[in-house]
Amino acid sequence: MARALVNVPKTARQGEVVEIKAMIAYPMETGYRIGPNGSNIPRDIIRRFA
Repeated sequence: MARALVNVPKTARQGEVVEIKAMIAYPMETGYRIGPNGSNIPRDIIRRFA
């Protein structure tokens, strides 16, 4: 399971542009590593953040 840290401003007005920072700790797999049985470990990446 992923752990996320999201920082948002304390106040924002309607129509105002705000900066949101997110950091996600996730055990990503690229799909290029070889597993112990000799086959590729399937790709497992974050595709959507909502």
